[in-house]
Amino acid sequence: MVMTERKVKYTRTLLFSIFIAVFGNSFLYGYSIGDVNNPAGVMRVFYVKVLWERAGKIPKDWDGNDISPVVPLNGTTSTTTIGPVSNSTNASMSLFEQMKKYSEEDDFVELLWSITVSIFVLFGMIGSFMSGKLAERLGRKGGMMAITFIMMLAAVIGGIPIAAQSFECVIVHRALVGLHNGLSLSLNALYLAEISPKKIRGAVGTCQQLFITVGILTSNILGVSKVFGTDKLWPGVFIFNAFPAIVCLVGLPFCPESPRYLLITKGKVEEARIAMKRLTGYSDVEDELDEMKAEASKQKSVKSFTLKQLLVAPELRLPIIIACALQAGQQASGINAVMSYSSFMYKNAGVPPHTVEWVVCGTSLINMLTTIPAVPLMERLGRRPLLIYPMSCMLVSFIVLTIFHNLQYVDHMESHHNIFAIIGIIAMHTYVMGFALGLGPIPFFVVGEIFRQEPRSVAMSVSLCFNWVCNFILMLVFRFMQKGLQGYVYLPFCAVLLLTITFIVLVVPETKNRTFDDVAAELSHGFRLRKRKGGLPEKEENSELKPMTT
Repeated sequence: MVMTERKVKYTRTLLFSIFIAVFGNSFLYGYSIGDVNNPAGVMRVFYVKVLWERAGKIPKDWDGNDISPVVPLNGTTSTTTIGPVSNSTNASMSLFEQMKKYSEEDDFVELLWSITVSIFVLFGMIGSFMSGKLAERLGRKGGMMAITFIMMLAAVIGGIPIAAQSFECVIVHRALVGLHNGLSLSLNALYLAEISPKKIRGAVGTCQQLFITVGILTSNILGVSKVFGTDKLWPGVFIFNAFPAIVCLVGLPFCPESPRYLLITKGKVEEARIAMKRLTGYSDVEDELDEMKAEASKQKSVKSFTLKQLLVAPELRLPIIIACALQAGQQASGINAVMSYSSFMYKNAGVPPHTVEWVVCGTSLINMLTTIPAVPLMERLGRRPLLIYPMSCMLVSFIVLTIFHNLQYVDHMESHHNIFAIIGIIAMHTYVMGFALGLGPIPFFVVGEIFRQEPRSVAMSVSLCFNWVCNFILMLVFRFMQKGLQGYVYLPFCAVLLLTITFIVLVVPETKNRTFDDVAAELSHGFRLRKRKGGLPEKEENSELKPMTT
């Protein structure tokens, strides 16, 4: 059935639903990526303080003023009595300075910090794997409401580490935040894809990435030393998580559930009709309902699409490979290592320590501002061009960054080291801009566009699981990669980008202005060579389709 094309009405219900969904979910995901970046220094010192207190090296009631103990910086235990020091290489250093130096050099502290950063991703992976069942059982809106309580609990636990003198509270906080974000990313992407009119589905999907960048920027600003980035106030960065969660919990009851979920999954035609009228602003929505019914009739024999069915169905083999490859490529390209460890990267690049936190905020600001034009460009240029060309820019940026990062350590070019550092920072920012235009926003909703209704939630769950697995591995090992590969740490990401670009050129279809059913029908034929013109697939006759064996 061909639906009548009509003008999209930006109703208050549609705009409000999009805002609540992205603020309570996408924003929080971005916020969680960046919240440990700027306060990392003072937080690592807190880790050392707790470890030394437990080892009896400093009294638990130390106020930071009277004691300057001798503490070896190589990780060994000191037998020196705690107290003022007169004859020591550390005598001129305050205790805070000693702990700071220790936090930067000790491998055990480095491991604890890597766990703190990466456990967010591990539990995000667990959450993404659970999200499919939650989306089917409670619905897209119902699921998003239920998980807000996880984030509020995380905010409470994240606010008490100093009072409890426990860095374990930070780790638990990060685990809960990861669990929430793993669930919310899938639920939110499904909700946005299913409430959006076809003509603006790409733009609405890009709003998810836009609010992720807003979240990263917000957390970096709150984490600077002038706000919460001090040795006493840093838990305030974690407490802030409760605010978007509460807004989401209060606002979602006023948003309609996904009409596609109501009709196709639950069979509630009248409720779907009411929701569609509220979202579209039209009193006659029978064309939209008929399109959903046609899709439902093709899937009526499947009551609950399982993971096993998704993995063994021949017609879904190519779509799930595309979904997982895009999500894995997004994370393995190195973006979250850049965002979570950018403060360390800029220090290594020669940026003065007192300006690093502001350069980090500048990176987040550029990330956000570049995402804004991606919203209209998504519907004007399509998905494939906004993947291929910005990713090529990312690849070139990392190559330039590798070259000039290494030139900084060439002794006879010492007079040019400042220029090399500036070029490296520019390359880092062009990388971020390329990501914000393409690989950042597109994978989340392309997954929603290449599957029919029944397998969509399960496929979203599996693909996001790949996203989180790659993210977890990267966050856990990146700091050690930095130490091992030093100036060549970006080369593995270059290889990932090159492979992902090649995959997109050869395999990924254009989904702009196409129905879910149309895209799914094309991909059901499996791998095949496609002739393309201007980044768009040429129309092929059925008689010419020759599926290749996978």
